[in-house]
Amino acid sequence: MAFGDAAGEQTQAERLEIARRYRKRRGDEIKALAASVVAGEIDAAGEFSTVPTEAIASIPGLGMLLLPVARRRSRRSGLAPRVLIAITPDRVHALTVETAGLRRDETTVAEGKSWARPDVTAERGGRAFMRDKVLLHVPDREQPITLYAPSLRTNPWSAEVVRLLGGEAPEPFDLGGDPRGD
Repeated sequence: MAFGDAAGEQTQAERLEIARRYRKRRGDEIKALAASVVAGEIDAAGEFSTVPTEAIASIPGLGMLLLPVARRRSRRSGLAPRVLIAITPDRVHALTVETAGLRRDETTVAEGKSWARPDVTAERGGRAFMRDKVLLHVPDREQPITLYAPSLRTNPWSAEVVRLLGGEAPEPFDLGGDPRGD
């Protein structure tokens, strides 16, 4: 098959179907991770980080040296470097996410901090390289906790968390398909 031969390429409809299945499967996985630790119904759950990994790592040479320092500094927020924010009808939970064993695709979730849902708000705080900054306002801190998430436009799980906590977040890409059927 020659490069660009249409006979071997996926159609737009096939790519959209794959994206829809991934969005559903990943959303279910994130909620199941949260449900393994949090009792009750999970209204929304999204993945966040307390470390601006891409921003630091993009500094040639120096970035890799600064990354461990940034991870230690992120602990001052009281949260782990990787966080799963889960929202129940009454509470907002910041769960600790860690890689299980040597496989990076397996994760474990542990209890972290939680607050009464009416006391927590979130807002978008701009961009940090390839991530969106989210400011999480919680009752036990004067300053908001800065979180980082993959682009909220392509990350419907974290965007839903921001919206449920009163912040503005873009609606996810429409995966409804092209009416032409290409």
